[in-house]
Amino acid sequence: MLSALRRKLRFGMQRTVLIAVLLAVGLFSYAFLNLKFCFKLMSHRSLNLMCQKFEQQEYSGSLCEELCGAQSTFDNFQCPLNDMKTILFTAEKNGDMYAVKLARHNDDELSWKNTKGESIYPKIEEFHEIVKLHIILAYNVTLDDNMIRALVNQEIADDNSQQMVSFWRLFKDNNYMMGKLFDEESVFPAVLGSCGPYYATEGLEIVQSNPSIMQYLASNRQQRLKHALNIMEYIFRMDEMKPEPLKMCKMQVNRFGTTPERRLKYQSAEHVYVESQLDKRLSRGVKCQSDKDCHFHSCRGMCNEERHACTHIQQNNNFQIFCEHILLGGGTFQPGLLSGVRLTRPMQKVVKMCVQPPKEHQVPGRHQAPNMQLAVRLYNDLKQLYQAAAAAAGNEAGEDGPGPRQIEDQRSD
Repeated sequence: MLSALRRKLRFGMQRTVLIAVLLAVGLFSYAFLNLKFCFKLMSHRSLNLMCQKFEQQEYSGSLCEELCGAQSTFDNFQCPLNDMKTILFTAEKNGDMYAVKLARHNDDELSWKNTKGESIYPKIEEFHEIVKLHIILAYNVTLDDNMIRALVNQEIADDNSQQMVSFWRLFKDNNYMMGKLFDEESVFPAVLGSCGPYYATEGLEIVQSNPSIMQYLASNRQQRLKHALNIMEYIFRMDEMKPEPLKMCKMQVNRFGTTPERRLKYQSAEHVYVESQLDKRLSRGVKCQSDKDCHFHSCRGMCNEERHACTHIQQNNNFQIFCEHILLGGGTFQPGLLSGVRLTRPMQKVVKMCVQPPKEHQVPGRHQAPNMQLAVRLYNDLKQLYQAAAAAAGNEAGEDGPGPRQIEDQRSD
């Protein structure tokens, strides 16, 4: 009888645990399906903390007043549709979507200790010079003193160390800085304001959702070909950036989105770098046994076999990453934009050469990087394929972006 009672108790506990697990799974599933409920469950705390720090004058910035003020015009707070690692929540203001993000933590201390063990922070003028030097070293961009002064002073009260620390965290966040420095080029979401380490960017309408096996069954080949062309044009723009090209070490099809003006942008610049800084990162002499030890996400380095150290610059480029990860994808469960698209043998060869370029189509010094001639050839082939698909569907394709001849002329200027 005692053993029977124990079995009943054990069964009852197991059933209770099972019910609790099912309820938890159901709750989180509902949260992800219902984005407004998800915000209340997971992201509302971030907004409360932001406003609390603002009231305590630890945070400053235009976004503080907009989100925390009594007359706030923001509504429709939700969890993001994707990229929850970068975006905390989204909200609408006058019909425009804002994506609120949090700058990454950094270990670069802004203060130092005096003989009494007290933390000493730079004066505002010294902070100007620190920010200016950081931008030069990290982005090869020089801003004059007036631009630095206007940028810093509008966010920080005189010698407020807590506000200065929060602003320094923003300036050390690559996603934030890329949005600010390349705002006029319109390649990343525009930064619309900040509050301490939090900042808001314009929301994007994602063009292609998470790829799946359904792409093989869906009849959206024309749409995917058009998207591939638009992404290639985006990469051409990245290669033409001044003062030097921008390199994407992560490229995911579900991170490309459009603004209300239909401008294509990449949702996160967290893993985008100016060419010289990326080359320094990959060739700084880290110990290695194989080339893979020298890679940084999709950006490939090379291991020096004699020294067993990473001493080479980036070996591939944006076009190689595009062909491998966007066009071809990662197999059945992560198909690329060309999945299910019937390609001619010559075009199959071009795509293969883009992923593994032969010597005659390599960028000098970068043995896994297809050169511009091959990239233009691929673009023209994709354009012809898209026009043929549009003609078969009875649609007009002539107005969608520059034609093959135009792209070729632009590259040869």
